[in-house]
Amino acid sequence: MRRIITLMAVELALIVFPVKAQDQSRRALAEELMNVMDARSQFDKIIALMKQLIPMQEAKIQQITGQSQSSHNVPEMQEKMFNLVSQSLNWDTLKDDFISIYAQTFTEDEMKGIIAFYKSPSGQALLQKQPQLMQKSLELSQKWMTDIIPKIIPAIQELSK
Repeated sequence: MRRIITLMAVELALIVFPVKAQDQSRRALAEELMNVMDARSQFDKIIALMKQLIPMQEAKIQQITGQSQSSHNVPEMQEKMFNLVSQSLNWDTLKDDFISIYAQTFTEDEMKGIIAFYKSPSGQALLQKQPQLMQKSLELSQKWMTDIIPKIIPAIQELSK
């Protein structure tokens, strides 16, 4: 009986240790990928862009709905709320989660290929131009929302009655 238990423990160790080493290897590659992608800087740029666009989007919604700003303290309140969210949702607090997501999603070979791409001139061009792409995408989504909001508001008002 002891032999069986010992044998099972050895077999379990032989299974668990390689898996753990593989997980560490994938996490290391995922972290390298985050570094090559300059994820911290990209994340910060996205947050800064969102901070700029939220008041603009609110102003467009107010314009479309014909509502006036209810309080002159709204921009100050938005700033405070955005700062509170930013303190919790920043790269330092989210980095490990992103590494886990990438390590779980991509194989080692896939991550090596992605890393090679981002180190290439084309990959570097994508990284440099990604903020422009994001800004243009957000502007396009604002345009779409400007077109959609007048259609949505009557439905919301109807539902709230």
